[in-house]
Amino acid sequence: MEDLGQFLKQQREAKKIAVEELSIRTRIGVRFIRAIEENQFDQLPNQVSARGFLRSYARSLGLDESPILQRFSELVQEPEPSPAPETNDHAPSYIQVKQPDRLSFPSWAILLVGGAIFFLLILVLVIPNRKDGVPTPSTAAPENAAPALPPPVPETPAGAESNPAELKTPSSSPSPLPQDLKTEDLKPKEEAVLKPLVLWIEAVEPSWVQVTIDGAETKEALLQPSEKIKWQAKEKFLLTVGNAGGIRVNLDGKDLDPLGPRGKVLKDIVLSR
Repeated sequence: MEDLGQFLKQQREAKKIAVEELSIRTRIGVRFIRAIEENQFDQLPNQVSARGFLRSYARSLGLDESPILQRFSELVQEPEPSPAPETNDHAPSYIQVKQPDRLSFPSWAILLVGGAIFFLLILVLVIPNRKDGVPTPSTAAPENAAPALPPPVPETPAGAESNPAELKTPSSSPSPLPQDLKTEDLKPKEEAVLKPLVLWIEAVEPSWVQVTIDGAETKEALLQPSEKIKWQAKEKFLLTVGNAGGIRVNLDGKDLDPLGPRGKVLKDIVLSR
């Protein structure tokens, strides 16, 4: 297999496979197949692609791809990578690299630091001494302040002896009220508030009841046995019942006598205080 391209071409022609058909099978361009068969491997994109093309070529013809790739490696020797040129970190002698000058500490910064230190020393040394020598406002008296005067003594009339026992303080006890004015009259008079008039009606038998409250509002109810109903009025009720003996009436917590016999209709019964 000295001539790799001629060997592959013979194998393809022996199997009667055209270049175009092989291109379809392997998805390799026709010009790349012809370059392989003519040993023009430099026409291929790169060695990695060339190896892939040879592998697909051999598989499509049913050939062992290992000796084909081995022969390709012998024919095309990969150039050894040239050593990287040594870089000379040192600049040529004719180029002078100037080192940056070392910046000196600015003089204004020295003055600023010195002034701050001096100011702190004044705060530490002078201010405490002033606090010790100056009296506080609460205890020191102003220099020009006049001396406090004693409280005035009440004058005693001429010829009167000053007797401390006779000096009396004004009495704080209230003056007596006039006899005709009683303490009860000073209290505000409370208006008498009347409690509402409450009417309870309990049914013993089925009964119809109608009530007029304070002559203004009329209400009615159909009661069954054991049912109760409650109304409230200011002055009076005007009651009408369909079964006088079938109800029990309670007015302001007091049970009233039966209004009439059973089944009796009674109208305009006045209930008041």
